[in-house]
Amino acid sequence: MVASGLTLIYGVLGVLNFAHGSLFAVGALVATSVIGTVFPSIPVFIGAALVGAVVVGVLGLVVERTVVRRLYRGDHITMLLATFAILLIVEGASELLWGDSPATVNQPKVLSGNVHVLGAALPAYSILLVVIGAVFAVGLFLLLNRSRFGRDIKAIAQDQVMGEAVGLNTKRVMFLVFGLGSALAGLAGVLIAPTVSVSANLGDSYILESFAVVIIGGLGSITGSLISSILVGVTEALAVAYFPFLSGFTFYILVAVVLLVRPRGLLGNARIGAAA
Repeated sequence: MVASGLTLIYGVLGVLNFAHGSLFAVGALVATSVIGTVFPSIPVFIGAALVGAVVVGVLGLVVERTVVRRLYRGDHITMLLATFAILLIVEGASELLWGDSPATVNQPKVLSGNVHVLGAALPAYSILLVVIGAVFAVGLFLLLNRSRFGRDIKAIAQDQVMGEAVGLNTKRVMFLVFGLGSALAGLAGVLIAPTVSVSANLGDSYILESFAVVIIGGLGSITGSLISSILVGVTEALAVAYFPFLSGFTFYILVAVVLLVRPRGLLGNARIGAAA
């Protein structure tokens, strides 16, 4: 979902958003406040996910309105520096609010066991994450291809000036897209919180992997990001099982190989910025 949010924001807005990692971390930190140290029930956990998505979505809207909107017509380097500065500011503010000590979040007890699939014992919570990721991927596909808002998004991604000429409220669409991408980061942060040690700089490593997924899949392609995320996950799992010394580095290797063979990424378009 982090990569999908990045892809959505880049595909429509042309923004390479480094701040996405800090928004992801805020979602996980919100989970520590809502859930605490207890084992939550399913309704409480769902509530934490909704709160995290809303809080981070609103934070993303504030960032878009106050900073990013002023830089849309600037170059990518300026946008990268600005969003990196936002990342540092959000991380600093998060440390003030939640402290700098790592925290833990418990998953619902009903999801703490294993599920046997083809003779292999897989964590039930990990399977849930895969299912949720697939559901949101399908949801984004339907949003982009089966709704009026999705048509507006794709029109603006292709040609913002022409979109304005035919009467589309481009500022409103871009505002909502940035908020939606941020909300996805917040939701992902809440969902990942039970599997990691939560801190203000949690997003630093995840943002690199997310950018790798986006680059491999092709900048601006939601479908490409989905395929890329599966490819990265399977490759990392194989590395852990058979080549442990490559664990944690497989996505760098995949980025290098894909860019050598297909510089635009797996499903990247000649016209970068077209959400697919």
